[in-house]
Amino acid sequence: MKVNQYDRSGKLKGQAELPEAVFGAKVSPAAIHAVVRAELANRRQGTHKIKVRDEVSGGGKKPWRQKGTGNARQGSTRAPQWRGGGIVHGPQPRSYRMEVPQQIRQAGLRGVLSKKAESGAISVLEDVQVEGYSTRAVAEVFKAMGLVKEPSVAWIVGSDDAKLRASARNIGNLHLIHASRLNAPEILYSGAVVITQSALRILSETLGKSGSGRAA
Repeated sequence: MKVNQYDRSGKLKGQAELPEAVFGAKVSPAAIHAVVRAELANRRQGTHKIKVRDEVSGGGKKPWRQKGTGNARQGSTRAPQWRGGGIVHGPQPRSYRMEVPQQIRQAGLRGVLSKKAESGAISVLEDVQVEGYSTRAVAEVFKAMGLVKEPSVAWIVGSDDAKLRASARNIGNLHLIHASRLNAPEILYSGAVVITQSALRILSETLGKSGSGRAA
């Protein structure tokens, strides 16, 4: 499968060949769903907390005597039926973490990349290097590629360049992702996916070993 290839300045250079094992793999909707669901769940902090009856302050005094008032018996103003009282069956701190087998995860990532390749959303970019911290330099590259107005762009890189990561951080529609730490939601929900040459080699090594078949 051939896609457009751009030089490091964002100008069209020619075409690049995508490995069929990664970008032409059989798409498994179940694997994609499992990977996206697990990754979104694992991002949840799970720190939500309500106060139950014995954690709400106050309410030590009985509101009125037990009998003779005509009202229903009440023992505390912090009972759940009172305003300001404790909450019943509310959320407590918990872990939402979900584990996905490595084989399913790789199948899901190959499926997402294959769907993007099939729709023509993938392009290859030469490795970009910035001398200093420059958001403008990175923005100019994607402006030259015609992606500046794209709602969301996933940029998959193969190097841990702190300057490059900091330079791309302030571009609102750009999500920089390292090839060894792919996350399916950003790729799936992005309108365009840009892969550097070094990232393409990493994806071929990590996802291309067990992938087979053409996209369905």
